[in-house]
Amino acid sequence: MGLEVTIFGGGLIGSASAVALAAADHDVRVVTRAPASQAFDATRWLFGDMASFFHDRTLQGTDVVLYAAGSLMPASQIASVAGVLADQLIPVVELAERAAREGVRNFVFISSGGTVYGKGARLPSREDHATVPINPYGMIKVQTEQALLEVGRRTGLGIHVLRVANPYGPGQIGSRRLGFIAAAIDSARGGEPLAIWGDGTNTRDFVFIEDVAQAVVRAAENLAGGGIINIGSGRETALLDACALVEAATGRPIAIRFEPARPVDLPRSVLDIGRARAVLSWSPRVGLEQGIARTVRA
Repeated sequence: MGLEVTIFGGGLIGSASAVALAAADHDVRVVTRAPASQAFDATRWLFGDMASFFHDRTLQGTDVVLYAAGSLMPASQIASVAGVLADQLIPVVELAERAAREGVRNFVFISSGGTVYGKGARLPSREDHATVPINPYGMIKVQTEQALLEVGRRTGLGIHVLRVANPYGPGQIGSRRLGFIAAAIDSARGGEPLAIWGDGTNTRDFVFIEDVAQAVVRAAENLAGGGIINIGSGRETALLDACALVEAATGRPIAIRFEPARPVDLPRSVLDIGRARAVLSWSPRVGLEQGIARTVRA
């Protein structure tokens, strides 16, 4: 018998996870502010922000909550630390506490696999390494992780914190600059020049969205909770090398505009994914070259 899963957030990860969970015979509903880029017959969509559903019966009968929402970005500027905590952290923690009261068994939170570790992190970064975020986005993720783990300890709610690296794939909109691969493909197809802050030797751990979604399925089904788990490819790729793969897949050159390096960007990032293999029996299946080719064809 499948699980009843309620997803908050209909972006790239939320939408892909909805598809994967439905394919695994789970009953899925998604709370999102705006319609996804495509409709999925096996999923129920509830439109509105989280506050709109906070006091109704949205969680009634839910086994698993997936939280994949949030408006903050790594380069976001904030006016107040107190304000961003109130907007981004408190609602998630309140949702987890309410989920525990409603009998939800498992809470899966999408965190960041790059920004939480910081510039001085050992590579590949492991879950027990120090977290020294260098921007508000990473700070919020770390604080939310710890608050959710405390909720789990106090209530018995299973907690999975998935520190997702740099997801990419079909459904990511390059024109919004929400992901480097999507932006590179958009530029190769005649969009705006691709901005690279620094000299392009910065590295990232790019992970295909379908692999991320499968990790979410494994986490959702692991009802006892698994704590903090890195989700990435385990491979380090320079931005210029990623651009070369996009050029090969599209057959078109990318116009690159180099900008001064920003203090909010990490020079290098790659995750150790050994714990995901051990706890979730999960490993990525799609390499970067194949994933880019599939994204271009989508």
